[in-house]
Amino acid sequence: MVIRKNLEVKYALISVYNKNKLDILCKYLNENNFKFISTGSTAKKIISLGYKCLEVSKITQFREILDGRVKTLNPKLYGSILYLRNDKKHIEQFKSLKVPRIDLVIVNLYPFEKFLKKKDINNTIEMIDIGGPSLIRAASKNFKYVTTVFQISDYKKLIQNLNKNDGITDISFREQMAGKAFKYTSSYDHIISNWFNRDQSKGKVNLRYGENPNQNAYIINDKGKSIFDFQINGKEISFNNIIDVESGLQCLNEFSEPTCVIIKHNNPCAVASSWNIQLAFKKALESDSISAFGGIVLLNKKVDERLAMQISKSFFEIIVATNFDKKALDVLKRKNKLILLKINKINFKKNEFKSTIFGTIHQTKDMKKINKSFLRLVAHKKVSNNLLNDLVFASKVVKHLKSNAIVICSDKQTLGIGCGQTNRIDSLRGAVKNYKKFFKSKKFICVSDGFFPFTDSLKLLKSINCKAVAQPSGSLNDEKNIEYANNNNLSLYFLKHRLFKH
Repeated sequence: MVIRKNLEVKYALISVYNKNKLDILCKYLNENNFKFISTGSTAKKIISLGYKCLEVSKITQFREILDGRVKTLNPKLYGSILYLRNDKKHIEQFKSLKVPRIDLVIVNLYPFEKFLKKKDINNTIEMIDIGGPSLIRAASKNFKYVTTVFQISDYKKLIQNLNKNDGITDISFREQMAGKAFKYTSSYDHIISNWFNRDQSKGKVNLRYGENPNQNAYIINDKGKSIFDFQINGKEISFNNIIDVESGLQCLNEFSEPTCVIIKHNNPCAVASSWNIQLAFKKALESDSISAFGGIVLLNKKVDERLAMQISKSFFEIIVATNFDKKALDVLKRKNKLILLKINKINFKKNEFKSTIFGTIHQTKDMKKINKSFLRLVAHKKVSNNLLNDLVFASKVVKHLKSNAIVICSDKQTLGIGCGQTNRIDSLRGAVKNYKKFFKSKKFICVSDGFFPFTDSLKLLKSINCKAVAQPSGSLNDEKNIEYANNNNLSLYFLKHRLFKH
């Protein structure tokens, strides 16, 4: 049986800054009996492809003005898009306009975010799209009758839906596209808002709120790049986001091999290194997938499409990476609220300070790299090279956790993390709990940011097959810990210095 396509003539309004795959789109729309309406350069491109194209100015009887700043803002055009097809009054008013009925709106916007780093403010301002978001929003509001498409990656879906439904789209597809469109225009406006809400003289940007919604907040960037300069997608960056990203970058800076750090509430909740970044992410997520939910993922390598697909299966707030390839961005940008930060290199300051009610306190930052020389064997025997590497790995992680900090680790993967407790044994129990729940068959090592004051911690670790422990010295019971380790065949190392982080 031959199925004939819907022979009714339909009109598609196409106005795109990025004209990639426009030839494919026009070919399939033409086969589905769509005629084209367009503006400026898009109209010229469609005509050059061999198709007829009706200029918007012919419909509106109003030529583009102000160097193209005003092209589509006209009641005839919006009347065609917005009128309700089942309302008699609307139908009569539409007929009086004497314009084609627009059933499909395909618009992509000026790439404002790509111009944020430009020194010429006027060029940046010209990349603020006015007509495009208005067309997308109008078509999306009337999704019961009009289809909106704003991403090139959705052209294929549009074509498939037209073929499936004999040349028209179904309501489910139109509603899906409308929902995506409003998220997109919201994100687009947030990026513009952030740019405007900076104090040019001081680099001041107002934030949505502070740690809690009842607190006001702003950030001042005295020199260098602002966090907003690194943003390539997503919603407005918040106070808590900034603190979490900084914490993650500080931790990630410890590692040169492919490494993934997942931050939750200003603490690493999962860290893993491997020979490639895909496996590092997989191991990190497996370390504590419950805590990772809604967290911030930081990667010290480029994200490709395969990794992007892995990441998109889970809910995260922010993804930070050295770079993203184009296909990866196509995947990740489907989540319009997902914040993407492209950060290749950060210069960390050697000093840090904290404001208190007694004044601002300053200190030098602990910038010393942790390696095998950071560890000194004090009990039992030297561990294998793999276990020694794990002790180094866990020491790097524990350095960036709130005290009292404990890291249980195997094969450069955190198996349990404890931090922020008011006593060390409770932190240890928290780390052990995660280890027992998900990794109890693995042999492991443990690192503490401060000394174990009693042998109870070593006894607990030994009872679950811990192979080595590292801690700083300084306890009155150091000798008792050394004696216990020797008597129970537990390798004990002392760290060169403490790694407290309050």
